[in-house]
Amino acid sequence: MMKRLVFLICFLLPQLGTAAGNAFVFTAPLVEAYHHILALRFDKGLALLESERKKNPSSPALAFISDYHFFLKSFINEDVKSFESEIDDFDSRLAILEKGDKNSPYYFYCQAELLVHQAALRFKFRDYVRGANNVRDAYNLLEKNIRLYPAFKPHYKSMGMLEVLVGTVPPKYSWVTSMLGMEGDIEAGMQKINSFRKAPYQNPETEMLKEEALFLYSFLQLHIVKEKEESWKEIEAATRDYRTNLLHCYARASVGMHCKKTDEVITTLKNRPRGEEYARFYFLDYMLGTAYLHKQDSNAATYLNIFVSLFKGENYIKDAYRKLAWHYLCAGDETKYSIYMNLAGRKGKDQVDEDKDALKEANGDERPEPRILKARLLFDGGYYSQALAILLPLSNEKWSRPKDHAEYVYRLARVYHESRDETKAISNYQKTIELGKAQTWYFAANSSLQLGYIYEKRRQYTMAAYYFKQAMNFPNDEYKTSIDHKAKTGLQRVAGK
Repeated sequence: MMKRLVFLICFLLPQLGTAAGNAFVFTAPLVEAYHHILALRFDKGLALLESERKKNPSSPALAFISDYHFFLKSFINEDVKSFESEIDDFDSRLAILEKGDKNSPYYFYCQAELLVHQAALRFKFRDYVRGANNVRDAYNLLEKNIRLYPAFKPHYKSMGMLEVLVGTVPPKYSWVTSMLGMEGDIEAGMQKINSFRKAPYQNPETEMLKEEALFLYSFLQLHIVKEKEESWKEIEAATRDYRTNLLHCYARASVGMHCKKTDEVITTLKNRPRGEEYARFYFLDYMLGTAYLHKQDSNAATYLNIFVSLFKGENYIKDAYRKLAWHYLCAGDETKYSIYMNLAGRKGKDQVDEDKDALKEANGDERPEPRILKARLLFDGGYYSQALAILLPLSNEKWSRPKDHAEYVYRLARVYHESRDETKAISNYQKTIELGKAQTWYFAANSSLQLGYIYEKRRQYTMAAYYFKQAMNFPNDEYKTSIDHKAKTGLQRVAGK
């Protein structure tokens, strides 16, 4: 009997040791590290990860959590050289996951998550081919995991996100998703994310992922589904700890900015957590400077200058210099406007729409009309009555430049729209389309997009579809990618209704 017991122990121990090393075990320190990393307290999270690494360097759960640091650090810093230098580390983490317990529902799920992180970074750094391949591979892994473990909930969060994003691919790129064998469905994708985040979970490794699901749902709700108030309601309630959680601070300010809650954005960003334990996040200075600019507050220059002086990434540099130029133009200082627009032309890259538009202004020979610009900025901040107070006295103005005339009517339409005077908004949007339909300005295209939103809200889906389609057919080179993307998403929503 004793011999048999010894034999069983000797036989099983090596196997148990291997299983333990390769099992997806989310220890309490790993879960704590995850929360620190998501709060952008990188040093605290890394210290916990290093302690766990000494105990079990081949832990797949450790590799999974570690990738969040790599992803968030790379996304915030936008340092492509640092990103490329750490690709080998990413490959090592993926290799550890591939050696994990193949009978665990986390086996394919964690690999897919790493590939989603990698895809987001590839797209950010304009490596679209490898990014698309990462998305395809992640999609296939999640499909496989759903077939094997239909009761496992975390993969629905990730698959839901991919379904929504694939569903918004502009028509001219739809061949890519077809070739990769991916199908998009905005409504189904949103339902998957929402069902995951609202369900109760007993295990901490699943419960912790609900925070990601909330952010995904709120941002997609804001940018894709166009439910601004619902998005703000969700984020506002979930991020009241923004004074101690830097990522919550960013999420709150970002959604608030899009919902034109400028005073709340300023309060949030002024009270953001600082100190050595938090990551350097200079984009928040860009956001705060922008919020002050919308309010026509002189503090705008302070924070925009911090951003252009300290941020080492590539995006929004041109736009920040342009916003500094606008700040001085609104203050009547045309000399400083010229100085900063010159910098907008020379500094940074022109990869995002805001920077492309800034470069176009820098290379052009026409500066914005100061009164219209001031009204535009106040509108962007949600200060509608102040914007209207500037615009209405200009109703009989004899505009010498056709672009100023079109923009004036467009700005009126935007203010009336957000002030819920849809009759005047529709009239001015239609006038804008007539004034700008043959031009490369974005006013006509965005007017058509906004008319689509109005008719969608009224449940006049045929009219909504007409304007969404029209929005993609103007010759605008300003904000073309953004407007086409939003129009395609609008068409997806109203299809079949």
